Amino acid sequence: MKRNPFIAIMVSAALLMSVSCDPEENQPTGPVALETPVPKAGTVTETTAEIAWEAVAGAQSYSYYIVDMPDTLSTDGTEILVEGLTPARDYTVMVRAESSDESQYLDSEWGSVSFTTSESVKPEPESYTVYALDPMVVMEDATLGTAYVRNLSPAGNYAVGFDDQLGDPTSFVWDRSTGEYTILDHGDYMGCKAYDVNDEGLIVGSVITSAYEELPAYMDYSNGGTWTLLPTNGISSAAYPSFAVAVTNDGMIGGQVITELSDGTERCVPCLWKNFQLDQSGFELPENGDDACMYGSYVYGMSDDGRVISGWQDWGIGTRSPAVWVDGKLTRIYGEEPVIDEDGTVYEGIAWAVSSDGSKVTGYFSPDGMSIVGFIYDVATGEKTEIPSYGGVAFDNFGKVFMTGVMGMGGIYWENGATFDVTELWAGLDGTFATDMTPDVGTDGIPSVIYSVSDDGLVLGGSFSYIAFGTALQYPSIIVME
Repeated sequence: MKRNPFIAIMVSAALLMSVSCDPEENQPTGPVALETPVPKAGTVTETTAEIAWEAVAGAQSYSYYIVDMPDTLSTDGTEILVEGLTPARDYTVMVRAESSDESQYLDSEWGSVSFTTSESVKPEPESYTVYALDPMVVMEDATLGTAYVRNLSPAGNYAVGFDDQLGDPTSFVWDRSTGEYTILDHGDYMGCKAYDVNDEGLIVGSVITSAYEELPAYMDYSNGGTWTLLPTNGISSAAYPSFAVAVTNDGMIGGQVITELSDGTERCVPCLWKNFQLDQSGFELPENGDDACMYGSYVYGMSDDGRVISGWQDWGIGTRSPAVWVDGKLTRIYGEEPVIDEDGTVYEGIAWAVSSDGSKVTGYFSPDGMSIVGFIYDVATGEKTEIPSYGGVAFDNFGKVFMTGVMGMGGIYWENGATFDVTELWAGLDGTFATDMTPDVGTDGIPSVIYSVSDDGLVLGGSFSYIAFGTALQYPSIIVME
């Protein structure tokens, strides 16, 4: 049967018209994704980076974060300044455009830009100034006697510490802008412990209640603030302390709180406070608090990004293993189980400090219950460098590891595989004394032990010895090299 070509043409035309004239067929079926931002790096320094991108049509705001760092931030603009970075380190920043009308647009995919911060130029100081806390003056108002500089802020703007007296500890802060030490008011509490401070003057630590409970707290010292409690799990005990031990320049706080474990027991475990809110997400907890965990975990140090935390983990027999938590995962630096010799000797210690970039941890362990061995632990490889008779306490950003001797006597630093007395750092420099020491003290106040150091290595905080009543007392002392 023959087909009529004219009819076939008319049918085809009608079909084309029906397709082209159907308005619903030419409309989007739903909201579309925003274009992906293309961030670019501008000026990059040792510790900062300028990041910018073109505005995305339909975007209300932009989210961004640094890879391997915990926080995602937001901005209405198209450029940011990333601060608090570590020199000579690779970073990647992610940026996403976010919609103002979800009925029309979806958030974009993440755009990225990578860069490397510049290397620090090692400073060459010419002089130093000593800032010592005169015990003869302090004793009029406080009972400091075994105090030292616990921590300096990263740039050395502030220093804090406390006299760890039983029940009513006294804390102090040193302000570089004035060179003065100030005893911190503990308000209605029995005492306070200032563990760390950032360059903005935010002090973190703990306060002691009348029931001898230690609770985490902070103080905005630069703005005249008082101690304010940090949130906990609502559990407090005179047997187990909760405290804030480290703070970054962007306000992230690290420490420990009492937590109820799966078996119903309560023990100390590591934690973070972000925007002053408790965050325990991602941290591995012990299965129970009996034989496996008599006291729990104690925290002493933290990296600048909060990913690496150091301290010790209880072995359950009254001993402690130097430990590190990376993204919440626990690693015992010296063995997964307690090692006990035939004579009953137990190996124990503390991972005291973390380098700013989180690559190294230092501390000590005791192989015989009396002597100590300092260690420098590589977080990525698990390798340990050991230095007999000393314990590691601090890092600068140029490879120096500061260490103290047994019972806090004598100080050295380790660098490039060799050890040096701390006094070599200021040997040959012109020195002055900002504090007029009382003649009866019989010392110039120069620290014999260093416990903390600024990132650039130019501000050193520790203690000097003062003999009184036949006892060697420790008083805070700081050296500023310029």
